Amino acid sequence: MIREVLRFINKSDLVIEVIDAREPDLTRSKKLEEYALNRERKILIVLNKADLIPREILEGWKKIFENEGKNAIYISATMHLGTKILRDKIKELLRGKEGTVIFVGYPKTGKSSIINALKGKHSASTSKIPMAYGYTKTIQKFKIDSKIYAWDSPGIIPPDGNELEKVIRGISVEKLEDPVKAGEMLLLRIIKYNPNAIKETYNITFNSPYEFFEKLALKRGWLYKSTKEPNIEEAAKAFIRDYHKGKIIYYVPPLSMNDDKDSSV
Repeated sequence: MIREVLRFINKSDLVIEVIDAREPDLTRSKKLEEYALNRERKILIVLNKADLIPREILEGWKKIFENEGKNAIYISATMHLGTKILRDKIKELLRGKEGTVIFVGYPKTGKSSIINALKGKHSASTSKIPMAYGYTKTIQKFKIDSKIYAWDSPGIIPPDGNELEKVIRGISVEKLEDPVKAGEMLLLRIIKYNPNAIKETYNITFNSPYEFFEKLALKRGWLYKSTKEPNIEEAAKAFIRDYHKGKIIYYVPPLSMNDDKDSSV
């Protein structure tokens, strides 16, 4: 699938990278950014899910990206905040000329929500391009306005990295070899930045991640049929899904980049 992303970057004038504003550094792809820049494509980084983050934190991350020489804005696709800012920024970067943009990013960062918001009732689908063999979808180009076009959905970056990075980057919980271990790693990272996040979301007190999953399973009636013990695997999967739905409030402040040297695609 990454080959499809690269192929459509080459067909585009502007690359819009959508990242999760809670985890900007772990949900961006520095290698993909480098690929685009090497092909003289402009990059716009969009911090999505901005409704979950204090404005000063968003501004801090925006400044970091701008100091790298990249354009950046923040929006909330689900709350329909910032769509006009995004449209105006696209026009500015294309300098009023006709052009095509591609939205790229890891799963669950909100690309589809942003695309749907931009489509609105004024957009119109144009050409369709079949995807590579083995994919049933087609990629549509649609109008954002009279001069701006966008590819509908070729920009999925496959989740990679260690277990925690894969979870944050949107891997399907069904593909996790050990969802409990992955859930524990995610939980510990969340409480590192917001110690009250889990209690505020679930109203559960606990002394360890394992105990949290046990209590969550019991609270929701998830039990193993054979033993009647709490189904902690199902609880861990639900917890990871809740994270991607934006139900858990935490964020990584910009200065944490000095502490967390994580790899990217």
